[in-house]
Amino acid sequence: MSFHKQIHLVGTVTVGPKGQVVIPSDVRDRMDIQPGDKLVALYLDEKKSVAFITERQAQEFVIKMGERFTEFKETFEKRGEA
Repeated sequence: MSFHKQIHLVGTVTVGPKGQVVIPSDVRDRMDIQPGDKLVALYLDEKKSVAFITERQAQEFVIKMGERFTEFKETFEKRGEA
């Protein structure tokens, strides 16, 4: 079942007594999550939802943000020189 082009219902999980959940194998396969990998948990307040991204994906996002900030800075500096 798909709610949005980027959101898919892939199964359910049960929260254990320590608050732990098992990520369905389909999701682990799609995300290429291996034992020992670290995940970043994101809480989407507006949706009251939890999402996970891999540490690698988080690092890639931070690098892209840094590149964009550098582009913005250079653009603003050029405009200031004119």
